[in-house]
Amino acid sequence: MNLALKKIWFAVILIFFVHAVNAQTNFTATIYPTQIAKDEYATLRLIVENAASIKEIQPPSFKNFRVVSGPTQESGMSSVNGATSQYVALSFILQPTKTGKLTLSGASAVVSGKRINAKPVSLTVTNSLSGNAPVNPLLMSSLADDDRGAVSFKDYILKPGEDVVQKVSKNMQLRLATDKTSCYVGEPIVASYKLYTRLKSDSKLSKNPSFNGFSVIDLQQPDATTYTRETINGREFNVYTIRKAQLYPLQPGPVELETATLDNQIDFIKEEDSRRQNIDDGFGGFNISPDAMVSQSVSLSSKAVTIQVKPLPEAGKPASFAGAVGNFRIEWGLEKNNFTTDESGALLVKISGSGNLQLITAPEISWPAGVDGFEPRLIDQMVTTTVPVSGSKVFRFSFAAQQAGTYQLKPLYFSYFNPVTGVYKTDSTGPLTVTVTQGSGKSVYADDIRERRPVSFLNNFINHRNWVIAFVIGLAILGLGIWIWREKNTPPVIEPVKTDIDNEKMNKVLEVSANNQQNPLEETEACLYRVDCIDFYVLLNKEIRQYLAHKFSLSATDISAKTVATVMDRSGIGNNIVLQLQQLLQEIEWRLYTPFEQEDQRMGLYTRAQALIQLINMEFVTVL
Repeated sequence: MNLALKKIWFAVILIFFVHAVNAQTNFTATIYPTQIAKDEYATLRLIVENAASIKEIQPPSFKNFRVVSGPTQESGMSSVNGATSQYVALSFILQPTKTGKLTLSGASAVVSGKRINAKPVSLTVTNSLSGNAPVNPLLMSSLADDDRGAVSFKDYILKPGEDVVQKVSKNMQLRLATDKTSCYVGEPIVASYKLYTRLKSDSKLSKNPSFNGFSVIDLQQPDATTYTRETINGREFNVYTIRKAQLYPLQPGPVELETATLDNQIDFIKEEDSRRQNIDDGFGGFNISPDAMVSQSVSLSSKAVTIQVKPLPEAGKPASFAGAVGNFRIEWGLEKNNFTTDESGALLVKISGSGNLQLITAPEISWPAGVDGFEPRLIDQMVTTTVPVSGSKVFRFSFAAQQAGTYQLKPLYFSYFNPVTGVYKTDSTGPLTVTVTQGSGKSVYADDIRERRPVSFLNNFINHRNWVIAFVIGLAILGLGIWIWREKNTPPVIEPVKTDIDNEKMNKVLEVSANNQQNPLEETEACLYRVDCIDFYVLLNKEIRQYLAHKFSLSATDISAKTVATVMDRSGIGNNIVLQLQQLLQEIEWRLYTPFEQEDQRMGLYTRAQALIQLINMEFVTVL
């Protein structure tokens, strides 16, 4: 294929005898997946639906792409839960030549004497592997084989004048089933994508739902060898589970479960040829002429399902509630009750039960004065094959005391919402007593410094506050005396501007200043001023997290309000900025999964995000 050609013309004249008159003609461009790495591939499809005639199809400009293969022409029908339409499609396999957000635009087609344009499609290309590229798409060969289940060979016989589209829609459907359509935030939903078929086909999953707005635990992936049988309208079908997952909604409001798309290739045999060759019980063992076969390409899509996610009630919500939904209990204990100041102790907190266990985080421990607590380590014992998830999470808190004595740990409270009863419940532990004896004086902090909690400095200050206060007062008196003496004995002068700044430090300041000129919210800003952009909150959430990950050397998956607050505190960022950023992240995430009509909120959020980025950048320059 000559890539210098800007136009590819196809003379495709197709006459559709069924549904073409009444159905609406559409021309669309799709690309899958929508995010890949630079060395991965994406599939562009140009689809014309329900057209009486097609004179030409012009693909978009392939600037910034290498065409690996294509165009590949296909024709067939699409069925969504029995509603059918006919289509012609051209497919291209593309590999990007640069990173960033790339747009494919300019695709058009002349249909029934009229030129129509397809909307542009975008592809995000990153340097790291995305995991979304269809390297090994699901391939289910010989589904519903002749000797298996609810298959009749008569379904493969195509009679003269018989409509292939209707025959396929009668014998194959892709459906999405959920165990409920209404639930609370954090209450699990089981979603199953199933193929109902009485036909043999070669099938691949071309669109896999991503379940945005949910925490996802897959229960079953596609398997071409396992099927069940179900009866629909008196006819028995083989049923293959394409994907089954339990979903935990993260935000209230209506959330739509995406469709899945399964591409199929089905072979029929003409009735007169089956009689001529005396074929009446299957394809196997017969040398059938290709002229006797009719091949049909079919794209099956499930119907989207909307889940109404109810907010958790405010009435009766305990102060200790942190989002746990299900049925839980809390226990705790010490690895040993007695140790010396040379050692560190270990507190084990176990939360067990069933529910959104994977979303439960470590509880806050109120350590007594004189005890330093460290960041917990998680021991995960969850069973994700049950619905809801069951098992336990054990958090191991290391702690130490600098002075001998007996310390009392106050009871720990854990609250959760039970969706079955619709009420909040609180479980609690009893108090714990820890006895610490005097050791040899060897510090335990060298081993545990990485786990140490920020409260440690405060505890040290409290334990030695008398000495610290005396030292501060002494410094204040000394400074006051020096200032009074200088006021009396030093004439006022205009000092020259200092120019002997350390070169290395100046270079760092200039480097940071140059970096700050770049706009980390470039894609968000572009979306803000585009009328047709619907991904503002997705882009803002992605770019601000990328900025924080780069600024504080974190993984993008580790970005949360808690982790960001911790690293910003260690970096010397002011507490006011930390609180503003936490509030902004929570508000963005809230809007990300909740529909809003107030579009003017976008400008406000963008302005706040830019202001916080500048404040953080200034703080970094200050501490150089």
